[in-house]
Amino acid sequence: MKPAAYSPALIYRSAARRLGWFALGWVLYWPLTAHALSDPLTLEEVLAMTDLPHPDLELAQARVEGAQADVEQARSGSGVRSYLDLTPQSVRPSSGPESGMVGDSRARLTVSKRLYDFGRSRAQEDSAQATVEGRQLVFFDARQRRRIELMSRFFDVLLADLRYAADNETMASAYVAFDRGRDRHELGQVSDVDLLELETRYQQTLVTRTLSQKRQVSSRLQLALALNRPEELPRELVRPTLSGIERAIPEVQLLYAEAQARNPALLALQREAEATRLELSAERARRRPVLTAEGEAAWYEREFNSRDELRATLNLRIPLYQGGEDSAAIAAALARLHEQEARLARAKLDLRQTVLDLVLEAETRKVERAAAQVKIGYRDLYLDRSRALYELEVRTDLGDAMTQMTTAQWEAAQAEYNLALTWAKIDALTGQLLPGQQPTRHLMETKSQEKSQ
Repeated sequence: MKPAAYSPALIYRSAARRLGWFALGWVLYWPLTAHALSDPLTLEEVLAMTDLPHPDLELAQARVEGAQADVEQARSGSGVRSYLDLTPQSVRPSSGPESGMVGDSRARLTVSKRLYDFGRSRAQEDSAQATVEGRQLVFFDARQRRRIELMSRFFDVLLADLRYAADNETMASAYVAFDRGRDRHELGQVSDVDLLELETRYQQTLVTRTLSQKRQVSSRLQLALALNRPEELPRELVRPTLSGIERAIPEVQLLYAEAQARNPALLALQREAEATRLELSAERARRRPVLTAEGEAAWYEREFNSRDELRATLNLRIPLYQGGEDSAAIAAALARLHEQEARLARAKLDLRQTVLDLVLEAETRKVERAAAQVKIGYRDLYLDRSRALYELEVRTDLGDAMTQMTTAQWEAAQAEYNLALTWAKIDALTGQLLPGQQPTRHLMETKSQEKSQ
């Protein structure tokens, strides 16, 4: 006769799994919408949503648009300016043949343009353009970081499901041991202390499994928030087949050189420092002359010899003393430049440390993944042997073997996902466009077209 020790366990495990998914389904219920997430949801579908509206991207995009407005403002300083001056009025002359109030209305059209200001306008425009380029790089970096976040949140859900499965197996085994202990306690074969120990172990595993179930819900909400769809919690996810994680780990110095040349955050700081340097040049140009051309056409209700209907003027304004305003502006721009240079130097130091940390992390993740693959192979063979011995009525540790196998699957998945995330961070650090994203310029043009429509 076969041992029946784990027959209740199998029944309980199946019932618990159904009950768990039934409860999770109610917790994860959301009103169906016209654009609901796919069920099951794949990693490719999630990553395809990287460039969809999200507060982080909208904030970075708004800063780009603000910088572009500054460019237009800088350009307007050397553009043509015109205005129409209408003055309807009546006057009472103090002398002359007229008596009483007479009409003295006038209309003037004035057109002016700054011809030359010895480089100040050009420096202001170049500074604003450098700021735009810097903020576009920040926007690109935000997109890269958002993609990594989506990957991480997707993996968290998968790991939460695997962890729940492992903890559920452990709880089932603990419950069976406790249930058998109660039967033996009634027969006087188990003491009160031993029975309480079995019950305590079961209750601890029940708490652990309950926490795992809560993590399933929490991880799904975090993924939905990352997708900017908080009311559409995903139900089932498809475990992805990851490619490109078997790459050779680069040398630290080579990776740092590549990151120093291509890292978007570092390049953004360099452009911001260049913008501040050009702003300083513009402030120093305050002390230089400004040449302006002006033309005027006028109409007067009363005619005087001193009044001109047409006039063309060249005006050369030479600053002599500005009450210290120019010195204060130069000092402020110089302080901002020193701040930008310090931030850039700090970023280079941090980048060197980050490169080293990522290389070490990649090495560690590869070792963990290899160890996890060996362990899951061992647990697979161990489960086959336990199943065979169970069939032969020799041993009854099939439940423990299944628990260890599920735990090994969780560890293997965790090692694989961690390695994939590490490579994604390395790619983002070196400014490589992660798969599934559009080039920054194309995305900017698309957003501009949408707003114009």
